[in-house]
Amino acid sequence: MRYTLVNQEQVRTARCTIGTATVIAAGDLVAIDNGLIIKAVAASAAIAYCEKGSADGEVVCEVTVGNDFTLKGTLDAVFAVTYKGGEYDIEDTTQLIDLDASSTDVLTIDISENAGVVGSTDDVSVRINKPIF
Repeated sequence: MRYTLVNQEQVRTARCTIGTATVIAAGDLVAIDNGLIIKAVAASAAIAYCEKGSADGEVVCEVTVGNDFTLKGTLDAVFAVTYKGGEYDIEDTTQLIDLDASSTDVLTIDISENAGVVGSTDDVSVRINKPIF
C-alpha cells in the first residue's frame, strides 16, 4: 500500500467512475481526468485517496471527499524536521512524496511531533493539500 490512513481514521468517500482499463492499487492517490478517476501523477493539480483500489475490469472505485484526514506515505529522501508544514508534489510512477518538486503542491507534511522520523523515508504524515472534491 502506498499510503495508509493514520489511526484508521473514518473518511467520507464517493463512488466514482474510473478510466477504461485503469487499475488503481489499494492506497494509491488518484486524480480526475475528463470526469474519470485515474492514478495521480506529478502533474496532477488536485488529488484524492483510494483506500481499497480497483482491479482491472472494475468501473468504479471509492475515493475520499475533502481532506480532513491524515495519511502516512514515503518520502523520496530522508525526513528532516525542516520539512514540517512544507507543500510538495508526488513522483509520477512511485507516488513518493517528492521533496525536490513544488509545482502542484498537492501534499502538506504534518507539523506535529509525529510527522516523521529524522533520517527515515517511511511513515511520513501528510494531508492532501488540494482535494479533487
